[in-house]
Amino acid sequence: MSAMAERQGRSAGLAGEPVGPVLRRGGAAYLLSGLLAVTATANGLLTFLVPGVLHGTAVMNGSARGTALAVLLLGVPVLAVSMALARSGSPRAVVCWLGAVGFVLYNSVLFVFATPFNRLFLLDLAMLALAAWSAGVLLWQTDVAALGGLFTQRAPVRGVAVYVWVIATLNALVWLIRIVPALIGGGQAALLRGTGLPTHPVYVQDLALWLPLIAVAAVWLWRRRPWGYVLIGGALVMWVLESASIAVDQWYGHAADAASPVASAALTPAFGLLALIGLVPAYYLFRSLPGTTRGASSIPVAEHRSWPAWILAAMFLLVGAAAIFGGISLVRDGFGVPLSWLHQTPFTSWALPGIALLIGVAVPQLMALCLIVSGHRWALAGGYLAGLGLVLWIAVQMLVLQRYHVMQPAIAAAGAVEVLLAWLWQRAGAAPGGSPARLAHRPAH
Repeated sequence: MSAMAERQGRSAGLAGEPVGPVLRRGGAAYLLSGLLAVTATANGLLTFLVPGVLHGTAVMNGSARGTALAVLLLGVPVLAVSMALARSGSPRAVVCWLGAVGFVLYNSVLFVFATPFNRLFLLDLAMLALAAWSAGVLLWQTDVAALGGLFTQRAPVRGVAVYVWVIATLNALVWLIRIVPALIGGGQAALLRGTGLPTHPVYVQDLALWLPLIAVAAVWLWRRRPWGYVLIGGALVMWVLESASIAVDQWYGHAADAASPVASAALTPAFGLLALIGLVPAYYLFRSLPGTTRGASSIPVAEHRSWPAWILAAMFLLVGAAAIFGGISLVRDGFGVPLSWLHQTPFTSWALPGIALLIGVAVPQLMALCLIVSGHRWALAGGYLAGLGLVLWIAVQMLVLQRYHVMQPAIAAAGAVEVLLAWLWQRAGAAPGGSPARLAHRPAH
């Protein structure tokens, strides 16, 4: 794009008026990232659920299972939702898409190089290849100048850049404090003890690739360059996801081998807090980016309640009723579930988990059902959120209880089916004759 076109794009962004689509010829990007989502889902399920598939030390196996769970229940949903919203014309979603791909790419390297050779090697390799190519093609097909030009002058570029430099510098210092003494001592690095690894891919990719790239991108952001906006926006999303992932893998690593210094449950709340802190600069940067491009709706909507909507409504009724029955049963008598399942949690009875089931699952499912039946303009968005919430419920349950039951993947699959039905409903509404953009401006019932 010429310098004049770039200035025109920036002027449109400063005026708060969305310009044309920022993702050009997006077929290949959608194909590669769609395959990535499928591969990451399969890899996450097999790594987490299949016993004996990992051959590393106990603590590393536990951490790998935690990472697989984070990729499955954080990375894949963010990737899928970002792709769907990007297709609806959301520039923010394109940046989130890039961050989700970066998160999966980062952890794909760990699956390939931080776990001994196992039956999932080719699947790990496929995930790494698809993530790398997805990132490259997505950047190639994104009009970076136009996307960067959408950010308004109120974008806190200097504050975000300073935040990025501080985090990158502290991260590099923590790694170097561990590496340099080992180099001086000439012995085995303490950071490798208990890992079974000849070298550590976390330090390698952080110091060689991610931290330098992010530091340079922060310079571009300071100067309000389009590449700075796009790369730092994606990096902030990636950091939030990765911080949450570390919280999970530290929890599972410590549970697998509490005596190992490689993982510590004390780091779980620390990285959970870091993920929450990371949402702050991400929020302020994304707030200065319009939610949609011209002619697109920021809220996913559909013109008519087609067949996927009614199947989705039936699922909400079924899951909501089951959640009411399960929640009341837990409150009343524990539903026959042994109290020993709670020994690693702050709960002493099943009463509070039962109430949480009612509030966290039954209420969202039945609210989404009511939105569909009443024809509310937020019905489609409610369908997406209720489905994702059901998957998130299982993620939290597995993380807290550290117990596996055959119903957990079944319930998570039900949530994934709900999201799929919402997507099919949205596509049906976007077919010739439908106009989701018009519906976005219709008053709420």
